[in-house]
Amino acid sequence: MNWLATLNESQLKAVIHKGGPLFVVAGAGTGKTKTLTSRIAYLIMNGVEPHKILAVTFMNKAAREMKHRVVEMTGPHAMSVWLYTFHAFGLQILRRHIAELSYGYRPNFNVIDEDDGKKIIQDQIKDLGLDTKMFSIKLLKNLFSLYKSRRMEEFERTDEEKIFKRYQQYLRDNQLLDFDDLLLYTLELLEDYKAVREFYQYHFKHVLVDEFQDTDAIQYKILKILGTVHKNVFVVGDPDQSIYSFRGANYENARLFLKDFDAEQIVLDQNYRSTNQILRAANQLINYNFNRPQAKNLESDLGIGEAPIYHHAQNDIRESFFVVNEIRRLKNLGYQYDDMAVLYRNNALSRLFEEALIKEGIPYIIYGGISFYERKEIKDALAYIRIVIDPSLDFYFKRIVNVPKRSIGLVSIQKLEQRAKELGVSMFEAIDYTDLTPAAKNSLFEFKQLINEMNQDFNDLVDLSQIMPYLMAKTKYIDMLRAEDNEIADDRIDNLKELQNVFTRGDMYYEGSFIEKLTQQLDQIALYSDQDQDLDDFDHVKLATYHQVKGLEFKVVFMVVMEENIFPSDRSLMSSTELEEERRVAYVGITRAKEKLYFSYADQRMVYGSMRYSYPSRFIQESRVKLDQPKTIYDGDQVSHLLKTGDKVEHNVFGLGVVISVDEDIATIAFGMPHGIKKILESHPALRKQRK
Repeated sequence: MNWLATLNESQLKAVIHKGGPLFVVAGAGTGKTKTLTSRIAYLIMNGVEPHKILAVTFMNKAAREMKHRVVEMTGPHAMSVWLYTFHAFGLQILRRHIAELSYGYRPNFNVIDEDDGKKIIQDQIKDLGLDTKMFSIKLLKNLFSLYKSRRMEEFERTDEEKIFKRYQQYLRDNQLLDFDDLLLYTLELLEDYKAVREFYQYHFKHVLVDEFQDTDAIQYKILKILGTVHKNVFVVGDPDQSIYSFRGANYENARLFLKDFDAEQIVLDQNYRSTNQILRAANQLINYNFNRPQAKNLESDLGIGEAPIYHHAQNDIRESFFVVNEIRRLKNLGYQYDDMAVLYRNNALSRLFEEALIKEGIPYIIYGGISFYERKEIKDALAYIRIVIDPSLDFYFKRIVNVPKRSIGLVSIQKLEQRAKELGVSMFEAIDYTDLTPAAKNSLFEFKQLINEMNQDFNDLVDLSQIMPYLMAKTKYIDMLRAEDNEIADDRIDNLKELQNVFTRGDMYYEGSFIEKLTQQLDQIALYSDQDQDLDDFDHVKLATYHQVKGLEFKVVFMVVMEENIFPSDRSLMSSTELEEERRVAYVGITRAKEKLYFSYADQRMVYGSMRYSYPSRFIQESRVKLDQPKTIYDGDQVSHLLKTGDKVEHNVFGLGVVISVDEDIATIAFGMPHGIKKILESHPALRKQRK
C-alpha cells in the first residue's frame, strides 16, 4: 500500500478512519477523488469484500474513472465494488426487485430518456381530446418531475393531473420508467418493503458518497436508510461548492448528515491547484456566507503567486477589449490559449467576448454550450427577420413556419415544398396553390398574412432598436418561452434580450434607411456566425458559465461582467439563501484559477437595448484581500484596439481606410471611393486595425 505514502496528513486520516460516519469536507483542489478512491482501496486491502462496498457519484465518467483507479490500486477483484451513479444504482436494485412493487412491472422494464417522456406526454394530451397548443410539453415534463421527486400530493390544475395520471399509467402499461422513477421506486422499496430494506442494510458494510453537496432529498433518504444499521457512511463534498439548487440539490443535507449520524468531520484544506493570493481571495469571499456547516481556509505549497487583477472598464466594449488584449499579451508570454478561460454568470453574456475574439482572430470554443449566434432562439429570430425582408427564402421559411406551433405538420411542409418545385416558385408563393387539409391551409394563410403585415410594418420602422420588441410581440415568440416557465426558457429570453443590444448598437454603426441598416447588420452577424472555427479542443480560449466548469481548472481565469444585478443576479438579492448560493458560484469561479485571476466590470453596459450605469459586484469588494493590490493594469486609453490619427484600418464593407481624427469614441476615417469619409465608433465590430 505504498500509495498511502502519497497522501497528506488530513487525507491519510480520512482514508484510515476506523469506521463509523465521517464527513470529509474537501475544499476545491484538495484531492477529493484521490481520498475517496484510496479509502475504497484501503477497505479492500483490510479485508472488506469488494461486493459489500457501495460508492455512488453523479457522473458516469467519474464512476468509471474511480473504479479504474481502485482496480489499479488493489487488483482485478475490485471490479465487484458497487461503484455507480445514483440512477445506475437504482437501476441495479430495480432489476432485482421491481416486481415486488404493486405496479405490474417486470425485471425487463425499459428506461426512457427526456425526449421519449415528452413524446408520451404529447400523445396523452391528444388522447384526452385536449388542444396540444394550450400546453408546453417541456413545462409539463418538468412539472411531472418536480411532482414525483418532491412527492407532492396534488396539482394546481385538473387537466395537468389528468395528463400526469395517463402518463404514469402509460409508463406502467408499457413497462417503462423515467429517470425520476429510478430513484423513487428504489426509495419506495427501501421504505416500504422490509425484506428488501434489511437485505441491503446488511449486505453493504460500507457506503461512500462522492460530491455529497449535490445530493437531493430523495438521494439523502436512500443513503440514510442504507447506512442506518452499520453507520459506516463516508461522504466527501464541499458545501462551499453547492451550486445546483435549481436541479434539486439540497444544501441542508450536510447539516442533516452531521445531525442524523452524529458524524465526525475531517477537513481537507491543502490545495494542490492554486497559488496563495488566489486562495486568499476565495477564502475572504466565502467567509461572507453565514450558513456554512464547516468553515475552512484553503492554502497551498505553490507559493504566494500573483495578486488577482481587478479591472474597471469604462464600458462593456472596452471590458471585452481589455480581456482580449490580456489574452494576446499572455499568449506572447508563453501561455497557450487552452490555458485560459473567460467565465460569466449566464450564456447571454458571451456575445461581446466572442465578437472581440473573432475580431482579433483568437480561436475559442464555447465550453458546454454553443456560440451565441448558433443558439436556436437567435437563429429563429434572425430567420423571421430574413423572411420578412424576402419571403422567397425557403431555407428560413421552413425553419420558422411552425415556430411557435401553428398546427402545420411535416407532411404539409413536404407537400408545400414539392408543389413549389413543380411551379418553380418559393414555398411562400406556393401556399395559394397547394392542396392541404383545411387546418393546415388555414394556418399557412394566417402565417402568410403575418409575414405580409410585418413586411409593411418594416417600412414604418426607423431605428434598429425597434425591431426586437416588435418581432417578439408580433410573432408571440416570447409568449411561447414564458409559457415554458423554467430556467432554460429564462436563459433563452435573456439571449433574445442580448440580441436586442446587437440591433440597438447597430443604429450607431450603420447608415441609411431602416432596411439598409438592417441588411448591413444581418451581413455582419453572418460574418460572425459563419466563422471557420476549428472544432477540435486544442489551444482555444474557453468561454463558459461557472456551472459548466465546476471541477475543471485553468492557469488563467477571467471572471467578467462582475456587476450587481448580473452577478449576483437581481433575482438573488431578495433572498439571503439565494445570495449565498450566488457567492458560492463566485467561489467556484475563483478556485478554477491556478496562476492568474482577473475580475472585470464596466461602468456602462448595454442592457435590453439601452445603456445603463452599472455598479461593481459586491463580490469584488468581498474578495479583495487587504494588501497592496493594484486596481487595474490598464486604463481605457491604453487598450491597443483603440485608434489614433494615421492608423490604417480595414472595414468589412468599406474596405481600406486611414484614420483622420479621433474624438472620444468616434473615429473619422477616409475610405476609398465611392464610400469617402465616414464617422464610425472605434469599437465597431466590423472595423479592424491593420497590424504593422
